[in-house]
Amino acid sequence: MKFTNLLLATTLLATVATASEFIPYKQLTKQIKAEEKKAGNFASAQDVKNALKAKDWAVVDVRTQLEWAAASIKGSSRIGRQSPETALANIVLDDDDNFIKDKIIVICNSASRASIEAQTFRKMGFKEVKIYDMYSWIDECNPVVTGYSKKKDKKGTKNKFGMFKAEHCYK
Repeated sequence: MKFTNLLLATTLLATVATASEFIPYKQLTKQIKAEEKKAGNFASAQDVKNALKAKDWAVVDVRTQLEWAAASIKGSSRIGRQSPETALANIVLDDDDNFIKDKIIVICNSASRASIEAQTFRKMGFKEVKIYDMYSWIDECNPVVTGYSKKKDKKGTKNKFGMFKAEHCYK
């Protein structure tokens, strides 16, 4: 019984000691985004547009399937966050595992998840890794693609069906 209590007390103390080092997600991403911004690693909308046309750049989205279906940038690739490194290999490597796209722009809604993933992608060997947020893309009146069905919504817009802009862009 004494051994069990001693083990329990030791485990509790170890847990408290490591918990004091825990950084909450919001605090962590705020810190990482600030570091990325200071280092000049945030992309602009024009950077994204140029990357979509370039052969050596990949524009990848780490958002969930539901977020992607609601609005995505035409020409970008969704790699998600569950195992983005594996999904990314299909986009940036040739059959011999050599880079065909060694520069990357990572997108998520607010750049929080993108900032975290960018650190991993740098360690994977990308020459240049930039971060971008969907909120800026939408707020700057760039079109987004949606996964909504043409059969369910036949109204459309001035753009091709499936390409929309934020409401404030039409005023």
